[in-house]
Amino acid sequence: MDLARKFQEADSCNSVTTIHLQVDCKYPITRAQRVGTRYGPTIILSIRDSPTRILKVFMSKRYYSSFSDKDIEDINFEKVSLYLIFKGKCVNTNKNEFWGNQKRLL
Repeated sequence: MDLARKFQEADSCNSVTTIHLQVDCKYPITRAQRVGTRYGPTIILSIRDSPTRILKVFMSKRYYSSFSDKDIEDINFEKVSLYLIFKGKCVNTNKNEFWGNQKRLL
């Protein structure tokens, strides 16, 4: 990735909650990182919402173990093309559900 594109993506990035994601929409994952918050460790995914807009999504901490260090490295170095798919809230648990490339995350 060239430097100009990195600056452009940094300027066009917003953090959103999962409520802003469309159900069953495939969002390409452009970057992943592990972070520590006051609520514990979590994963932040940068997803492409449109050709010119990137969103950052804080995943629930239960998804922390779903991403290995190799998965994160592969995403960040563009070795794989992964998608985040928001499936809405589970009717039984009232928790948000996500799928990655047609595979349920956790």
